[in-house]
Amino acid sequence: MKVIDEKGKLFGKINVIDLLVILLVVVVAAILCVKFLGGGDDSAVYEPASQLTYTVKVEGVEPVTYENICRYVDADAGVKDQLMASGTLLNGYVVDVTSTPAEDEENEGKLDLIFTVEVIPTDELSGSVGTQEVRIGKEHILKTVHFEFEETVILTCQWGE
Repeated sequence: MKVIDEKGKLFGKINVIDLLVILLVVVVAAILCVKFLGGGDDSAVYEPASQLTYTVKVEGVEPVTYENICRYVDADAGVKDQLMASGTLLNGYVVDVTSTPAEDEENEGKLDLIFTVEVIPTDELSGSVGTQEVRIGKEHILKTVHFEFEETVILTCQWGE
């Protein structure tokens, strides 16, 4: 028995063109089923429900540096600076900064700064902000669009709204 006979039918029963049309309809139907009924989007961003508010202390900062930071962070004026990690903007902001005279004698004439940060953690379970876990007493790099401090210590953490 021939696969395609003299009339152009496959095994003498179905036309080759009809078979191609049927296959095309089946493939399109399968694609539509996957798109609308299943095959979720793996690129969806995980959005945790809790906000994390924490404070960070920076010691021995020049007063002029503090004045420049206040241009980008002013709670009274509602000005805040967005956090960054590895060149990527994070879903968090430095919302306040306060200063006190430095407590350490070698930093006489300088200031100690306390930054307040509000962020939606990139990983709620580990409390990560970017690639850093946020824990009281832990050293932390505070990096925003406009400034960066590497030697900081986390003073407080509060989960929730």
